[in-house]
Amino acid sequence: MVTLGNRRYGNPILLKADGSTTRPKRISFTEKTFEEGWLQELIRANPELLPVAEIEPDFAPLVSVGREVATAAGPIDNLFLSPQGYLTIVETKLWRNPEARREVVGQIIDYATDVSRWSFNELELRVRAYNKQFRGSDLGVIDSLRQAEHIEEADESSIIDMISRNLASGRFLLLVVGDGIRESVEAMAEFLQKTPQLYFTLALVELQIYEMGRGEGKLQLVIPHIVARTREITRAVVRIEGKAIESVHVEIGTGYIGNGPEGIKGEERYFSILSQRVDSENVDFARRITDDMENLGCKIDWKQGSYVVKLADPGGSGQDLTLFVVRNDGKIYVGWLDDQLRRIGLPEEIDLDFVRDSAKLFPNLEVSRKYPNGWSRPISLGELRQQYSGFVTLVERLIDKVRKASVTSV
Repeated sequence: MVTLGNRRYGNPILLKADGSTTRPKRISFTEKTFEEGWLQELIRANPELLPVAEIEPDFAPLVSVGREVATAAGPIDNLFLSPQGYLTIVETKLWRNPEARREVVGQIIDYATDVSRWSFNELELRVRAYNKQFRGSDLGVIDSLRQAEHIEEADESSIIDMISRNLASGRFLLLVVGDGIRESVEAMAEFLQKTPQLYFTLALVELQIYEMGRGEGKLQLVIPHIVARTREITRAVVRIEGKAIESVHVEIGTGYIGNGPEGIKGEERYFSILSQRVDSENVDFARRITDDMENLGCKIDWKQGSYVVKLADPGGSGQDLTLFVVRNDGKIYVGWLDDQLRRIGLPEEIDLDFVRDSAKLFPNLEVSRKYPNGWSRPISLGELRQQYSGFVTLVERLIDKVRKASVTSV
């Protein structure tokens, strides 16, 4: 099924503190101001620009793992992967050519069809090639994802399995991104019928581009907008052959792994292991932490060897911000938040202040000299119990700073 977004017909204004306004000028898609290469690089460097969390939350946050990626159907403009193991394929279009408007949906589905034939190792090779070109390193898939989110070593195999399953089933998010999309919903529906074996979601995202000022002081405002998207419909065709069939059982699963039943199992597994490593008082304390953090608006992500306390980006990018990690051996540590904040356009100093101030709470603890976004060592549940009130106050302050900075950055 295809659904339409609500078109924006108004023009934005910037309201200054003195009450005066600035009216940015919309750059028409018919003007030859930009090339598709500019659009591809904009998306590669700023993946949070794409409203993926509103379309399919499992695909957010986006981690860029490819640009101009070779396939048998042609080069994919942009390729992204989420820490949950879901691939997003992006085709950029500047809508000047009517023929391109008719062909682009079929083109991106051809890319998806070819990608669904890849193995994990083939994806790994492409990701390493991308990182050599754009990051000056040869990071593979898992290490690339670690740039966005904490990943336990014990979780690596499950993420690889999820990626492999999604590749084989064609479980992708396909985004056609342009600066004036006029593709018809009928054309989308026509192409969808040609690939019933793939389980992708397709969305059209328009980037409205405005310009303010001139010369070196010129600014550009980019506003993303979902024009249309498909809704996944699960279909099953069962063929039964034979004479002596007593019963038939058909089960259709969503394939979703998150904080539902799987999360409950993860919680039970975590506390079962923790109870073997620390005393009952610290087990109860670890449970209290999860309750208190959820009351502060955080969510708990249950991993193989830990739970991670996260805050959803108030700006709606889909990025989950990692505040701290509690391992199933009773150790707690921090990290990753500064990079995550930087990725969504918020000051990394918010995290560095938290790390510095929290380190002062505990004896023989300081900021790591090598990694200023972390402590010099992990702390224990017992240590945290002694300074818990002060620690919670710092977490509340951290959350408040993130939320205020998010409003200011809009």
